Amino acid sequence: MDFTVTDDERAVMDTAAQVAGAADPWAALADGGWLDILLEDERGLGYLGLVAEALGGAGVSVPLAGTAVVWPTLFGGSAGGRRVGVADALDVGGTFGDDGLLCEDGVGADVIVVLRDGKAGIHETFSVEPAGGLEGDGLARVRLEGPALDRCKDPDLVAEGRRRAAALAAAEMAGLITRIATMTAGYVTERHQFGRPISAFQVVAHGAARLATLAEAATWSARLACSSLDPSDTAAAKGWISAASAEATALAHQLHGAIGFTEEYGLQRLSKRMRTLRFAYGDDRFHFRALGRPA
Repeated sequence: MDFTVTDDERAVMDTAAQVAGAADPWAALADGGWLDILLEDERGLGYLGLVAEALGGAGVSVPLAGTAVVWPTLFGGSAGGRRVGVADALDVGGTFGDDGLLCEDGVGADVIVVLRDGKAGIHETFSVEPAGGLEGDGLARVRLEGPALDRCKDPDLVAEGRRRAAALAAAEMAGLITRIATMTAGYVTERHQFGRPISAFQVVAHGAARLATLAEAATWSARLACSSLDPSDTAAAKGWISAASAEATALAHQLHGAIGFTEEYGLQRLSKRMRTLRFAYGDDRFHFRALGRPA
């Protein structure tokens, strides 16, 4: 993989940072044409990955995967700016039952796309119960009310929609890990104990260095997943980043101590969002199994 950042990519990264920092990131995404870029540019998923990375780094959660990736992949057109939640039977708890169906970005969704058994259905009537336990995180349990209004019965398209969504989730996670690593490096430098910054202690320095390594590896793994057409690259990236996310959050909280769990400090919020994304569109176990299956 070429690790050189092109001028176009750098321009996208600069714009993505502005979008992530906007007062209304969703409106900024719509106004900038990001929600329909997959229909207009063959490099659209790669650019969307950079946007997701910036959103993750800013701690912003929006239904980018459903609206900008899953909908146009399965139905060949624009979602018209609607917030699209995705209920994927691969997700933990993602089965029909008494508790409903687990749905990414279900809170505030205008429409729900259900992925199941190689098919996809559109539902506009449903009830929602937040499940993420985090303000701004759209994870929800949904109960469908009535039949699907439209369906995609092409299993290849459904698989491709899920693959692209997994790549985008990996990109957001990479942004989160980078943000967590940066926060931790700053904290251990500023926090003093025994008259010197705790970063001077070898065990702390090693932990911060490990976090930085995980962040760099996650960034380039996710960018490969978003630029490659090979499902194995996506599975490898989403699987590894999902597994690494547990180590990254554990390390960050260990180095922060008690302050990392307080509501006033942002680390706990990033950790909760990371856990949601770990299981979105297939967790590490699912993707590692996919890599081990014969072609």
